[in-house]
Amino acid sequence: MPPDCDGARIVHASRSIRVAPTAEPAAAVNLEYLALALKVRRESRREPLFSLDPVDPKNVETTAQKKRFEPEWLAGTSVGDVMFQADYFLKELALGEYTMPVVGMLSVFDWSEAMGMQDQPWAGREWFVVKKAEVHMAADKTLVPCVKMGVEAREQVVTDAGLKDVAITSPTHPLRRFADAFTRNFDLIAERKSVIFHLRELAKASVMAKFLVDSGARIDDIWTSSADEIVANTAPEMHPEIPQLWNMRGLSRIRLEHGKIVDMETGCVSNLHAIYGGVEFGLDRFELAQRHALRPGVPGVSMQQAGLQGMQLGPSGRPMFMPQRFQLTQRGEMPQGVDLDLDKFNLSEVESFASLPALSAETDSAEARTTSGKAFLHSLREGTYNSIKEEDLQLLRSIYNPTMADRLEEGEAFIPPNPSLSYVSKMRSLVSEEQALFKKRKISFCDRSFMPGNAGCDFPRSWTSGFKVDNGCSPEALKRMNSALVELQVDATFQQALLNDILPTAAPEFNKCTEDGHTFRIYRLGNLEVRTIQELGGSEAVGVVFSLRAPSWNLSSREGKPVRDDEKIARGKIYAEALDAESARQLDSKWSSKRLDYCHFYAVLETQEGNVIVCEKFPDGSTIMAVNPQGVQDRNSMAKLLASADECEAMDVTVGKVKLVQINHHQKDG
Repeated sequence: MPPDCDGARIVHASRSIRVAPTAEPAAAVNLEYLALALKVRRESRREPLFSLDPVDPKNVETTAQKKRFEPEWLAGTSVGDVMFQADYFLKELALGEYTMPVVGMLSVFDWSEAMGMQDQPWAGREWFVVKKAEVHMAADKTLVPCVKMGVEAREQVVTDAGLKDVAITSPTHPLRRFADAFTRNFDLIAERKSVIFHLRELAKASVMAKFLVDSGARIDDIWTSSADEIVANTAPEMHPEIPQLWNMRGLSRIRLEHGKIVDMETGCVSNLHAIYGGVEFGLDRFELAQRHALRPGVPGVSMQQAGLQGMQLGPSGRPMFMPQRFQLTQRGEMPQGVDLDLDKFNLSEVESFASLPALSAETDSAEARTTSGKAFLHSLREGTYNSIKEEDLQLLRSIYNPTMADRLEEGEAFIPPNPSLSYVSKMRSLVSEEQALFKKRKISFCDRSFMPGNAGCDFPRSWTSGFKVDNGCSPEALKRMNSALVELQVDATFQQALLNDILPTAAPEFNKCTEDGHTFRIYRLGNLEVRTIQELGGSEAVGVVFSLRAPSWNLSSREGKPVRDDEKIARGKIYAEALDAESARQLDSKWSSKRLDYCHFYAVLETQEGNVIVCEKFPDGSTIMAVNPQGVQDRNSMAKLLASADECEAMDVTVGKVKLVQINHHQKDG
């Protein structure tokens, strides 16, 4: 383990506490975080606090936000940076600024759209909390801080005094939905995102600091001097105020009629969705002092200075990796703060676990000289773990998916996951849910009902387009169109020909990637539609092949006034469409041609009184003249307009003459 992430061990014989190396991730404690947390606890009797507040609470739409640290000297320190970046990252995810770190997880924006609340302005706050805090003791007296973290959310309203929480926030509110999902997946997100991982490490250090102070342990001056040195060498906060982080989603719609643009509107969802919040550890709910083993004022209970030799605590050696997510070129956001309030917890004693093996080692041991993070990542990438089961290796690879996990860039500072059975079981359960969703996505994508631009709730919301062309086609017609897709049974040889020779030279009409790096593509090759799936790190594979053929339309007439034979034809159009599936099967059976490009033509006539007549000839030679047929507009929207003629009254063509032509043509063919 890195020297900055050692475990603290209690030696009862001498009533002392000392720092010792450990190779156990659960027992690792970041010493810089611990030194600063001890300073805050001893001076302020609380945990570090960060809040990002609106400068003008009554003008939340345009006001800037100010950073507030308690104590103020936390600004610019590693602890202050962790809280600010974690809080900021939480709001970025909530507003959909980044791809979700968990497959299927929705942002607050996504929840608003899914619940039909995108047109309703609201404000609220989200903040990190510690839901559970414990200190365990291993067989060799090593202290192991354990925390369970989550996210809380409250809806707010603007009052004369500023923002105020509403009495009750509905469990179905988009903020609550997002907060609950984040809480449920918190540990998985912490394993993938460095900034959340370090927030959890800060919470562990704060738990340890509260335990040491509340137990009355005499802490060596080196901890105080080290913390003072860090604060003294910290540069002043350069940007105490930042602009709001905001997001806006637009919707554009173009309406077509008779092949022409008749209306176009573009709008933006401009209602305010403001999110404030922070981090509230709340450790004062826990009484972490061990009342029997460490009594206040007992001589000899101290942090031994020898345990700190060779440890880098200065700003130049900060033992952490966090991507700098905030830049002045980005738009600011709307959070409120991070409050590690641990006083709400009441834990009277350390829990001893004899089943835990020895977790620490001496300063001259192999554990003290070895950094396992880089070796772990190398073995994970190369698959060189000989002693690990294949299913466990796949679990680790799924947790540290390179498209979602920036912790892979930590190198030697990387800390492997907690190997305990309970933690691994939780990770396995969460990853299994992601894998189940991927299987569901594959089935949905290969189904004929899948529609590009409106993929549905199983896929990322970004797959649903905000640009729509309204050609008068009803949802029923779209379903009918999809039902006309005929799935072709293709053998492995044909699939390989597609993958090796045809698809590499074709441009996909649909090409989308999921959160976990899997790519879904749709190719159109003449009347063939080929759908492929490429898993992360794998080769492209054919999912399904469809034949594009026209749907069958209902030609029965709508009820209404009868059409007179003397009505004159005012305009006419000729359309072409692909042959419907049943007719194509008949021709294939008759001619054995295996053609997929059959076309069908029909004419649409409109009288001066507004009646519509459809005339067409079927592949079997029969003809029909349908008056005011159902779904004619949907059918026309799906077909290709070949020719049109307006102002046909001068041609003196009546409905009666059209009937005679249809009857004569039918008798001739008969």
